Amino acid sequence: MSPLGMLWENDHGLSEDGRVEAEELRRKLMDAKARVMNPQATWMTRIFNPDVVCSSPFTRCLETTCIAFKDFIPKSGLEIFREAREHKKLGGFDSTGVACGKEIPPRVRAELEAVYQASPDSEKTEAVLEEFDKIVIDTSTVEDEWWGGMLGESYADIDDIQQALMRRLRSQRGSLAGGGAATVLVGHSYCIRSIFDAYLPNSATPDAASLRSKALPCCGVVGARIEWTEAGVPVIREAIPLLATHLEPAERDFDGQVSRASSCACGRGKVDLCVVS
Repeated sequence: MSPLGMLWENDHGLSEDGRVEAEELRRKLMDAKARVMNPQATWMTRIFNPDVVCSSPFTRCLETTCIAFKDFIPKSGLEIFREAREHKKLGGFDSTGVACGKEIPPRVRAELEAVYQASPDSEKTEAVLEEFDKIVIDTSTVEDEWWGGMLGESYADIDDIQQALMRRLRSQRGSLAGGGAATVLVGHSYCIRSIFDAYLPNSATPDAASLRSKALPCCGVVGARIEWTEAGVPVIREAIPLLATHLEPAERDFDGQVSRASSCACGRGKVDLCVVS
């Protein structure tokens, strides 16, 4: 909620409010795991036992992952997906990276230490840093500059990144039928919205219109079942808000149709050039 701060600070870390939201998500996850009878058991079981936990390379996203999902990161470690980074607009300093490769984990650790030092509980800070030091972080896909240029990204660039992310998700292997993976992806609002806008049919779920046109709330969680057609096209067959994630209603025009301006995949309003399903 600090436009000037976001404009001028490259790859900012979590704010105090962001830290609290990430901790609240962790509490929700642990509470859900403690319940024996869970109506969302299928989805939640996959979160509790994921084959892969992956994150955008941006610091705030990695901090969120390490706070909220630290109890569920596999022994193989946390994977950084460069394709899951936020889409960059003109200027977009908050969507401009600073570190690459092995320099990323120390930066994330420093930002975690800074946001927790604002708390008077020094023991909590030490515990968080100890837990972070135990996490193996795979930085192999972000060894070179992974963020967009100063002028932002074209619609074609965003489309390419989105398709690359879907290919990356498809390449994961794990415990699901057919060898697919139960993957926890921690990403950003425009990036996630563009995925739903491109690959979630309006008929798939009552929440499709909202997921396609509105950004998820901070630390919101949605379970998505993705299948690929014989032609290799990804389709989200099901999308379910989890952990009491509140979705805003989609904006509609006077005919009752979802407003296409609000369902722009990149958030820039140039709908005729965006990827829509």
